[in-house]
Amino acid sequence: MSNTDAAYPLLIKNLIPAGLRGFMLAAIAGAVISSLASMLNSASTIFTMDLYTRYMKKDATPQRVVLVGRVMTVVFVLLGCFIAPQLGDPRFQGIFTYIQEFQGYISPGILAAFVFGFLVKKAPPAAGLSALITCVPIYGGLQLFFGEIAFLNRMAITFALVLLIMTVITVMKPLAQPVVLPRRAEFDMTATPRAVWFGTCVVAITLALYVVFW
Repeated sequence: MSNTDAAYPLLIKNLIPAGLRGFMLAAIAGAVISSLASMLNSASTIFTMDLYTRYMKKDATPQRVVLVGRVMTVVFVLLGCFIAPQLGDPRFQGIFTYIQEFQGYISPGILAAFVFGFLVKKAPPAAGLSALITCVPIYGGLQLFFGEIAFLNRMAITFALVLLIMTVITVMKPLAQPVVLPRRAEFDMTATPRAVWFGTCVVAITLALYVVFW
């Protein structure tokens, strides 16, 4: 098969009976539309709330904010329509690989900032900011100079390097007092034995898959 993006339609065509193909297509269409709607809403919300109302027009009325959000949704749709045909280029190696490669510029930094901030109580805000900023050039450099490495391995290397940078910053300028997360006594967050058992199984299976298919 020359085009790997055609694997799923080919699978449906060869394995699913004729009467069920419509349901499968409806299911995949619903999933795509739902994901698309959530991404467009998230993108327009980030622009209006984090950029427009914070830096561009702080006194914007709610009606103005809603209008800007709708306009940006249309803009993002047009950008998507422009980018989508480009994904057929063999350089991108299929849409799945393209999406995963793009996430590599963001996901390791976000994960590192979350995990490090959760575990290290004296981590300063600069450590979290550095994780988000340094993730982009680190992953980009790995992709440029070590493109033969699988993208998941590049993400793991980026994650480790970002953690190292955060550790250095925390050692040099730790917070004076550790951050104590508030706890609400009215909510019992104690894990049940069943939840612990299932969680352990999920982690063990995930690690086993990584070891087997490394």
